Amino acid sequence: MKRIIKLIVIGLFFLSATNSNSQSLDLGIKGGINYASISSIGEDSRLGLTGGAFIGARFNAFAVQAEVLFSQQGGEFNQESIETDHALVPILLKFHFLRIFNLQAGPQFNFLVNDSDILESEKLSVSGAVGVGLSLGSSLSIDARYNYGFTDAFKGAEGKHRFISLALGFSFL
Repeated sequence: MKRIIKLIVIGLFFLSATNSNSQSLDLGIKGGINYASISSIGEDSRLGLTGGAFIGARFNAFAVQAEVLFSQQGGEFNQESIETDHALVPILLKFHFLRIFNLQAGPQFNFLVNDSDILESEKLSVSGAVGVGLSLGSSLSIDARYNYGFTDAFKGAEGKHRFISLALGFSFL
């Protein structure tokens, strides 16, 4: 886990170093809510919180953005609540249009932080993220995103995390 965090920090450093060739650098924090479920085994959904930091570089209409987020996920299985907390690392390609909108998509790496011990969780799962964003001036933004799990989230059980998130971001740069 420490090795992965080091790689993420190094990647974010190199992303920020591209500022000399890009039009703008974006650095900030975001927070919001998730509405999560588990495919195949989930009977009910879980409402949770998400929040963290982001850094991005914009090249005309395109941008690359990396985030490190805390996310509460889970659902219900056999009338028992499954609660998992993850550190998420999405790497998104964004396409900006009409000055205030953007489309975003990319892979997301989900590192297990905590689970409810009902099912044994995988320490790492991979998902895809797609969404839309709205810029509210130079420093505020709203993102709506859907995450689709590609890999099983639990050992010995088929079930992938799926969630919708809505977040408000504040950019320092």
